[in-house]
Amino acid sequence: MTVDAETLRDWLEGGEPVTVLDVRPQKERAEWKIPGSLHVDAYEALRARYPGALDGVSLPHDRPVVTVCAAGRTSLLAAEVLRARGFTAYSLEGGMKSWSGAWNTADVAAGVPGIQIVQVRRTGKGCLSYIVGTDGEAAVIDPSVDPVVYTAIAGKRGWKIVSIIETHVHADHLSRALPLRRAANARSPIAILAI
Repeated sequence: MTVDAETLRDWLEGGEPVTVLDVRPQKERAEWKIPGSLHVDAYEALRARYPGALDGVSLPHDRPVVTVCAAGRTSLLAAEVLRARGFTAYSLEGGMKSWSGAWNTADVAAGVPGIQIVQVRRTGKGCLSYIVGTDGEAAVIDPSVDPVVYTAIAGKRGWKIVSIIETHVHADHLSRALPLRRAANARSPIAILAI
């Protein structure tokens, strides 16, 4: 049994009772993690199929457990072990790799009549991007998720993406500006602003 990143994000944001159990090595978890998740460094024991790999883990029985690893394979083993102990357990499909692409949106008050702003939040990494639209056209600022996300949001609001603005150029930012420009057939070049 698996659960996708969007469903897990919805559960966590909605306050659903769920326990997230990260089974990656400590070094990987130290780099980044799902906020509020529990951790047990059981990666090697699970891969070796050691039956007692999760014996020392104390988890509440009144809620589902979602196990997490880097790519979603070892967490499948962890979920299997927990189900054998009587838990309702799922593995996060695609692991932390898929979590890094999870996103949601929020409308932001523009304070200017006729202008709408949609914040696109890459929840797995904490990155924010924006779509600013008016009069059937839109600009996307700092795109970091799949270009299809931006074109779909713009399409639902009756906007054509005409500009892409990049303000966040540095090594740990995943920019989707070039693929978005191609996907949206934006007429203006990408603007890079040093802010």
